[in-house]
Amino acid sequence: SGVTGLVNGNNQMSVSVTAPDGTTALYEVNLIVTLNSDTSLATFEVDGQSVEDGSVVDLDVHTTTVDVVVETTDLDATYEISGDTDLVAGENQLVVLVTAADGVTTNDYHVTLNVAYNTDASVSQILVGGVSVVDGDTVQLDPQTYSVTVDVTTSDTDATFEVTGDQDLVVGDNNLTIV
Repeated sequence: SGVTGLVNGNNQMSVSVTAPDGTTALYEVNLIVTLNSDTSLATFEVDGQSVEDGSVVDLDVHTTTVDVVVETTDLDATYEISGDTDLVAGENQLVVLVTAADGVTTNDYHVTLNVAYNTDASVSQILVGGVSVVDGDTVQLDPQTYSVTVDVTTSDTDATFEVTGDQDLVVGDNNLTIV
């Protein structure tokens, strides 16, 4: 009959045979149960959305972390998740590395996480020569001023800006542009 209760690795099986005259013979066999090499996933979700290897997930502006749920098909397999934190605007790579129960077989599952760029191009403050100004203001400068310091604070800390017209000033009107 069949052998039950086998475990991973070596299992000793004994078979005792008794002849009609009472003579017995013992036969022993070593049964080796190999560890599973299954690296498949039963469940793979990012922020509650079912994903698979190669999926792309679009995320809101300023998203810095995602919740990842992984369940391996073979409960003895292990996994490591990387790329689910410290996300930045643009493309980020999430990787789930699954190691099968055999400890040798591995498989990577990749998901691209696209964090939306902020479209906020507003400024919270503009200082021209230390004076707070808004778009369209006029600033009076002292005679023989040839350049002026311009400090810009953007509403989005990731936004960039460029100032033109703050150097080589002439007597009269000068246009200052912040892009």
